[in-house]
Amino acid sequence: MDAALLWGYAHILLFVFWLGTDLGVFFATALVKNPARSFETRKTLIRVANMAHVLPRICFALIIPTGVELTCAINIYPLNPDLYVGSWIISVMWVVLILASVRSQGKPLAANLRIIEFVFEAFIGLALVAYGLNSLATGAPIDDPWFAAKLFLFGLVFWAAIAVDIGFRPFYAPFSEIAQEGSTPEREEAISAAANHALVAMAAVYILVAVIAFIGKVKPF
Repeated sequence: MDAALLWGYAHILLFVFWLGTDLGVFFATALVKNPARSFETRKTLIRVANMAHVLPRICFALIIPTGVELTCAINIYPLNPDLYVGSWIISVMWVVLILASVRSQGKPLAANLRIIEFVFEAFIGLALVAYGLNSLATGAPIDDPWFAAKLFLFGLVFWAAIAVDIGFRPFYAPFSEIAQEGSTPEREEAISAAANHALVAMAAVYILVAVIAFIGKVKPF
């Protein structure tokens, strides 16, 4: 059986589950801004969004090793064999980090694990952006502009994913205040601002992935 077809199929499935599930997170985040809904309804929306967001994070973590395997299978770019093992080790560690963070939700450990995850994503994103930009500018180490552009844009996806979580973080304080003391215009404004920031970052992820898919399929340059 053709390895390229298998890894290509796995790669597509990961993107489908990642973006498809995150679309539900997008709508739940948009709906939670409405102060006309009861607090319990809004609380349920947030709980559902947080639970649903676990699958996209896992898919995101598995994109890298499947991408490495696909790159090798279609012989786009020669890769060091150590990169295969390294990419899978990193991916598995990333998934374990995600699951540990979910399991310890509500505890101080969860916050620390999320910080580690953010730092890791920022570093990987920086590496991909630098690698892609250098290849676009110099033609090395990747001499195919379309492939270098894909790596550069995928690095930006990492930063956009971080922006989603950072943008939404200010949501929780005013939302907790509403639970204890009731809604006020100031609290609702803070909630809407946080949700809007997260929604913009989510939209950036979708746009980047759409452009990446277009470049990979059409190879316009």
